[in-house]
Amino acid sequence: MGQRTAGTEPAPRRRVRLEEVARRAGVSLATASKVMNGRAAVSAATREAVAEAAQELGYTPRRRAAPEAPRSVAVHLQSVDSPYVMGVLAGIAHATRRAGVELLLSSSEGEGLDRAWMTEVAARGAAGLVALVTPIAPQHARWSRSLSLPLVAVDPIVEGELAPGVVSVTSTNWEGGASAVHHLLELGHRRIGMLAGPRDSVPAQQRLEGYVSALAKAGLPVDEGLVIHSPFREADGRRGTATLLDLAEPPTAVFGASDALAVGALREARARGIGVPEGLSVVGFDDTMITGWTSPQLTAVRQPLFAMGQVAVERLLALAADPGVFSHPFKLETQLVARESTGPAPR
Repeated sequence: MGQRTAGTEPAPRRRVRLEEVARRAGVSLATASKVMNGRAAVSAATREAVAEAAQELGYTPRRRAAPEAPRSVAVHLQSVDSPYVMGVLAGIAHATRRAGVELLLSSSEGEGLDRAWMTEVAARGAAGLVALVTPIAPQHARWSRSLSLPLVAVDPIVEGELAPGVVSVTSTNWEGGASAVHHLLELGHRRIGMLAGPRDSVPAQQRLEGYVSALAKAGLPVDEGLVIHSPFREADGRRGTATLLDLAEPPTAVFGASDALAVGALREARARGIGVPEGLSVVGFDDTMITGWTSPQLTAVRQPLFAMGQVAVERLLALAADPGVFSHPFKLETQLVARESTGPAPR
């Protein structure tokens, strides 16, 4: 058996480049790349020509490294002192456990998102960021893009329109606000006060629009003196209700844009010796656990807080896996739950 001598080793085969395949097929490099990556918008004839050229030249596509699975999801909120926040967080925690990712929670106690924290989150390999009832401005969308950190906002606080590139998850707030007022109108109430929440809250604004629409549909004018803006806190609900009840012609019903505001209305009515619902009907919004703890039990518009948290995480992970995926605003359905705090308008 003869021995192989020096110089008879076969030369290493030169790797064929995609540019050569494109030239042989008579197409652009971009088109050849689309064919090799299975992208759409290429004709069957072009696909066949590129595939044939690749076979003739012995082209082998480079194997792409599998993308690293996200290790965590970051959540930013301003405080954790409300049943509403806890309801959404329960859904977020469930979704992260099911996806097998860690939950990074940050509370800024009234402060908004800052770039330093977003940069830190991105460096830690987070799939993205869920902002819960947090002020969202155009710079947050820019930071999100520059850091490749998808941003999903649950019930965001914004001035004007939500910045492009931020996915919002909310409920049907307009419809919920309208259903609350319609319920009171059916009970005979015609002067209905509105504890409308913050002016810069998107959900609060939508609930107020539902209130206005329901009154207009019933042929009733909107009395600006019956609309009180404030934070969503219980203490603000009590102060707002005091203002309403001190009017020369006070309302016979109050609609709070959150359960906390409505609980404040209940407390103020009790402090004044006004029976609920005999002297004042009260409706809340959220339908958190506190609606069953009040006396009387609170009528409220239920929004699916747990599902909102789940959807926020699911959308975030989908965006992390494919930044080009189409992401539209998500609205989950609300439902009025009538309990003991609403009744016929007093004569």
